[in-house]
Amino acid sequence: MAEALSIGDRIEFGFWEAGCVIWVAAKDFVSRDYDGFCNLLWDNDQEKLKEAILEQKAVLAMDLYQDDGYNVRVVMGELNEQEQDEWVARVRWRLDLSCGQMMVSGVLGDDEFDELPEARAIADSDDCLQCYVEVPPNEYQVEVYSYAPGDLSTGWGQIVKPDLFKPTAGIIAEPLKEYFERTRPNTAIPAWIGCEIEENPDLIQKYYQEAYALHYNDFVIRLSPILEDLPPPQLEESGSIKWEFRKPDRCPLGLIS
Repeated sequence: MAEALSIGDRIEFGFWEAGCVIWVAAKDFVSRDYDGFCNLLWDNDQEKLKEAILEQKAVLAMDLYQDDGYNVRVVMGELNEQEQDEWVARVRWRLDLSCGQMMVSGVLGDDEFDELPEARAIADSDDCLQCYVEVPPNEYQVEVYSYAPGDLSTGWGQIVKPDLFKPTAGIIAEPLKEYFERTRPNTAIPAWIGCEIEENPDLIQKYYQEAYALHYNDFVIRLSPILEDLPPPQLEESGSIKWEFRKPDRCPLGLIS
């Protein structure tokens, strides 16, 4: 049995593929009837979903606009300054993790669910779809944050690609070059931004090679045993939880894993 996370701990892992979703849940809630759990999310019975989310505090599931894989960082305790400053979308609510295990997944209907790995065991793996994290049994405030450059919530696209992703009220779209130069004067250009804003073909190739060699965290999942008085999350028509979007005061640099 893996050691449970302690306050201040961070672990990272990645899923090579996902099904346009990221969800977190109490492992015992999922494993007692995995097919039934999948049907709960597929069938979009709003009343049953509200019961599972708001009353049982058993699951949080969010839609993504594309079925890419992604990298995840789980934080027990406080976010660091960059994690606080750079998120473009988030969901906040609670999970009853009395079972001591939190599932993190990007798929439904996995034939290998019975062989679900623990998160630390897949830290260096490139063929995983879901896992679980050992935590001290408790009810937690759970927050899921999404980050550029690999954001799949549409939050980043609303800022720099408003022609593809309609900005939410309060978000003012801005070309990436202008956003970066306005908010990050005298800052070295991160390779992933250089790929987007550089015009010199030789420099574009240089930035591309640098960016390809780096790995960025796309999501941060924060757990805290300190419960705030949060408003209950709202559901989309699809049954997923609505993201809260924002434009960071300064252009994100990306969370390097």
